[in-house]
Amino acid sequence: MKKKLISLISAALCLCMVLSACGGPANSDPSPSASGSQSGDDTQDKTLTIATMTETTSLSPLYMGVYNYSMCTMLYETLLKYEDGEVKGNLAESYSFNEDGTVMTLTLRQGITFHDGAPFNAEAVKKNLDFMHSNPQYMACPGIYDIESVEATDEYTVTITYPHPYYAYAYDFCWPDVGGMQSPNQIVEGDFQTVQGYVGTGPYIYEEYVPGEYTRFVRNENYWGEAPYFDEIIARYIPDSTSRLQALQTGEIDLVYGSSMISYQDYQQATALDGVAGAIAEKDTRARDITLNASSGPLVDAKVRQAVSHAINKEEFSEGLTYGYEQIAEMPFPEGTPYTDIELTETYPYDPEKAAALLDEAGWVMNEETGIREKDGVALNLTFIYDTAQDSLVSSYATLLKSQLEKVGIGLELKGSEKMEWYAEMMAGNFDITYWIGEYEYSSPHCFFGAMPSMTPHTFSLSQVDGSQEFFDAITAVKQTDDPTEVQELYNYLINYDLGNVIDIPLTYYKDLILYRTDKIAGYEFSDVPAFFDVAGLQATK
Repeated sequence: MKKKLISLISAALCLCMVLSACGGPANSDPSPSASGSQSGDDTQDKTLTIATMTETTSLSPLYMGVYNYSMCTMLYETLLKYEDGEVKGNLAESYSFNEDGTVMTLTLRQGITFHDGAPFNAEAVKKNLDFMHSNPQYMACPGIYDIESVEATDEYTVTITYPHPYYAYAYDFCWPDVGGMQSPNQIVEGDFQTVQGYVGTGPYIYEEYVPGEYTRFVRNENYWGEAPYFDEIIARYIPDSTSRLQALQTGEIDLVYGSSMISYQDYQQATALDGVAGAIAEKDTRARDITLNASSGPLVDAKVRQAVSHAINKEEFSEGLTYGYEQIAEMPFPEGTPYTDIELTETYPYDPEKAAALLDEAGWVMNEETGIREKDGVALNLTFIYDTAQDSLVSSYATLLKSQLEKVGIGLELKGSEKMEWYAEMMAGNFDITYWIGEYEYSSPHCFFGAMPSMTPHTFSLSQVDGSQEFFDAITAVKQTDDPTEVQELYNYLINYDLGNVIDIPLTYYKDLILYRTDKIAGYEFSDVPAFFDVAGLQATK
């Protein structure tokens, strides 16, 4: 599923949410002693301060912003989880399907309570799923949205009925920021805007929010899993990258997490400092991708789209902007993703001479004075739109793309904007190229394609491409089968259609990063979903 996209759609709703927590004065001191925690060096050492670049005003499942992913798994847990390339039990000990793949049975763990004391049982899960699947914002997540009925078979057994089989139903329950279980006391039936609080089953409890300053989380002493080391975690609001690194150096914060807040240049600078270390996940998180509008403007011509692809030197993105940490991407999915190890029938690798020849064939003639090609008196100028806060490198990627396209005579206007403006322009078709981030391993390729008919730039960009209706029909078909052979055949077609028509051009696979002070943290082990900070992966310095 395009979770990032779902967050964009939902952000407008979040603007009118009622915040459940009220903080102290703006100059409140978040130290343990100020909050009434026990004093002493030992307690002080067990307070971890992390950075966040946005206010923590949308921490509910589905509505959570990408910059608050560091806090996601602290509060909420999912019924299932993705680990070692498989879907495994989490709050549900196990799951199974009936023979025709239309009934899913979840066996829940016993003895778990929500932060407010409500029991985690089948009725709580039923209330969560009934609430979720009636929300149209879940429409790109069939495992939740396509539910026909949910039954609490007994106190710890839940039965879910679907209208048809689908090989990826279970994967949709693994999203840390989408499928988290909330206390039933927080749910108002049919009300998808009001937020009454942030109450899950996770290792930390939402305790205090001071606008413009910080949010405090305290350890859940009744946590069902392994107890975390730190008594409390302070998420301090520091929107500026330079200020975050300074705060890390001075000890104002102990940890910064995620590619959205750490560039590779930040990483190299910080790890050169005394007392600061870091790590980069071995596993690719997602693909950095650009999507071309094939239904309006110059890019309607397939030769122009092919020329754009031939003009892009992915090596410059990898080596020049990521210091070689990010591998070149040929697919919009992390390597090893099921059903994506296929042979591409058409490829358009870096070849500026071929790009120039294609543009010549398409009738775009170079204007030697301007350096931009023209056709019928119109210059070949494209518009590239992107969310300026999408990740730490988006502006750098935009600038490099502009430079590369200009070398073959394609002008590129860069239009960065805040995410809701970017999304509105994109869905209105007011773009030639847009920056697009692919899916995680556990949500690929089904979520990448699944949202295309209605919720991504592809919804507009594919509308005039030959064979697009068959393409959308194939997306529908893959959502209604669990036969591995049929699924593979459908993805062979979908991937080749998308990349062969140069609708998407993958650039690099981005990694997630962590920076930390060595007086608090001795190391960190990334989870199988590295975009989400997992406090259980920390090794504390004791």
